[in-house]
Amino acid sequence: MEVTDEAVRTERVLEERAQVLARVPKTTTRAADEIEVAVCTVGSESFGFPVHLLREIVPLPIVTTLPFAPECLLGIAQVRGTLLSVFDMAKVSQVKGTSNAAHLVVVEAPEGAIGFTVDQVLSCRNVSPSALQGNGALRSERRAALGITPDLVVVVDVPALLALPELVLE
Repeated sequence: MEVTDEAVRTERVLEERAQVLARVPKTTTRAADEIEVAVCTVGSESFGFPVHLLREIVPLPIVTTLPFAPECLLGIAQVRGTLLSVFDMAKVSQVKGTSNAAHLVVVEAPEGAIGFTVDQVLSCRNVSPSALQGNGALRSERRAALGITPDLVVVVDVPALLALPELVLE
């Protein structure tokens, strides 16, 4: 049986492919205290929402306004069969610049799902709380933040955000 150059070349290619496929993929390592955040823009500012506290991020659905609602409450919307309150993140956090809401960040609150409008969803990344500068009180008393990254992403403290007086409707 004669071995041709083509057969040798095919065997070599198959062996190389097998080695590539057999490699264990590199996992992203993160420090024990790091959290993954979804980085979104609102106006001229960036916010990081901890992913473990998010239900989902969806394109902004149709929002039905409510009479006599506070200014920061845009109304209610339906997301996957669930009605939820929709808050204007630009007004809640008092951002600078004009907000053009296009997405809804949905978080789970004890009372049910609540949505916050954001302009763009940029990325997901890991953030170390120990590397954050200051907290929300440094920028605004009404801003619920764990702190600010060196590149000025405000990492949102979701439980504190949900506890803001203007979000608690009675």
